[in-house]
Amino acid sequence: MTFLDGISNAEVFREIEREMRAWIGDDSSGHDLDHAWRVFNVGVKISEQEDADIEVVGAAVLTHDIHRSMGEEGEYTPPEDSLSAVRSVLEATAFPDKKIPDVLHCVAVHEEYEFDGGENPAETTEALVLQDADNLDAIGAVGIARNFAFTGVVGNRLWAPDTDEYSGLGHFDDKLLHLKDEMNTEAARAVAEERHAFLVEFAERFTEEWYGEQ
Repeated sequence: MTFLDGISNAEVFREIEREMRAWIGDDSSGHDLDHAWRVFNVGVKISEQEDADIEVVGAAVLTHDIHRSMGEEGEYTPPEDSLSAVRSVLEATAFPDKKIPDVLHCVAVHEEYEFDGGENPAETTEALVLQDADNLDAIGAVGIARNFAFTGVVGNRLWAPDTDEYSGLGHFDDKLLHLKDEMNTEAARAVAEERHAFLVEFAERFTEEWYGEQ
């Protein structure tokens, strides 16, 4: 089964993907188009349960990480600074102009987290869905793989215990283990519980192996 099976207006999503290849086609940090399509798949499922606009969610999912390809190497560009680029991508396709502002809102707020002081200012169901679908791909087995892929790309160590140095396992405590409690929808919460449990199990086993206890 492909991600677009049974999706109405599937061609516009293919057009958006083609445009996005120029932006993130060579990404190896875990924010690539494979990530986008996984989030798309989950986003569609949540949208169906939450009565969200699948067209808006789908377009937002496919464009939400364009900010990762912007700015100088090693510098972080916040999502809200990528909105003109997102608009240009969508305007190059058959995506409805009247829905572009809704997509831009989704993209702008998708990385807001209450655990680090953010206000989670999602004002639409579609923005809530994107947050959930994106956060779900950051936890569980795939989320762990993405985390360590990113760790390698940015040159961090797997773990740096007893230091302030940022590391792959350190990112669990800094972010990943908080995401379960950030979920907005019931559908996402159910999935997050299981994926969170896997994160906890992995972190415990990693620590044991690090110190030769397993």
